[in-house]
Amino acid sequence: MTALWRALAGLLGGLLRLRSGPQDMPHSPTLLILLLVPYAVLGSVLALGALPLARALWYGPAETALMAALVYGVLALRGRRGRFVQTLSALALVGSFFNAVSVPLTALAQPGNGIGLLILAVLIWSFTVSVHVLRQALEVPVPAAVLVNLGFFFVAYSTLGRLFGLID
Repeated sequence: MTALWRALAGLLGGLLRLRSGPQDMPHSPTLLILLLVPYAVLGSVLALGALPLARALWYGPAETALMAALVYGVLALRGRRGRFVQTLSALALVGSFFNAVSVPLTALAQPGNGIGLLILAVLIWSFTVSVHVLRQALEVPVPAAVLVNLGFFFVAYSTLGRLFGLID
């Protein structure tokens, strides 16, 4: 395993255990792009469960762009635009992990087989990690980071849902 992969695995482990924050990510626009690509691809793969292939292929990149815009917006509101690359890198890294875990779980989920509870646990863990990253990036208390993360969720749900015909 190369030093870069070891470093990323260490950062991912720290973020997932709430021991590291976005400030521990390198400030590297190149790394950010390398992390956004799998995030977008996995977002499209997950969308295949609800959308036809042609629309699912656009879902991941659209979700990724929306996440980037929302992160930039809240950081700008708090006067912390300089944290954009590291914050988005951290969210893309953990988001890719959670999306990769979710792909097989959603494929295996059947009514009554209990996998739905596992998906819920992954969702709660993902939400918790995102709150942790946002709290540190924005330097706000946990309740404020929870509200920001909920805001991200509702904006993404309504925007992407309407854009891709998932909601009326």
